[in-house]
Amino acid sequence: MQFNYIIKLVDFYYRGSAESLINRLSNEIINEKAKIEKISDTKYRVYIGPYKNLNSLKRAFDDISKLNFENIEIIKL
Repeated sequence: MQFNYIIKLVDFYYRGSAESLINRLSNEIINEKAKIEKISDTKYRVYIGPYKNLNSLKRAFDDISKLNFENIEIIKL
């Protein structure tokens, strides 16, 4: 079984809101590049990853935790 996970930060109704968060994250997180995935016409997911091993996933999760997002999720792809 392959290890393949992302860290979901938040879902937005508007793409512009997701892009604003991406800009904020690029200023606060040096090692990770956040991405936007269009889930539906009105749902845009901001996430980082994918991660192929537990150590890199844990490091990224620890870095993101410092930003105090309310509902960070780890999702298996």
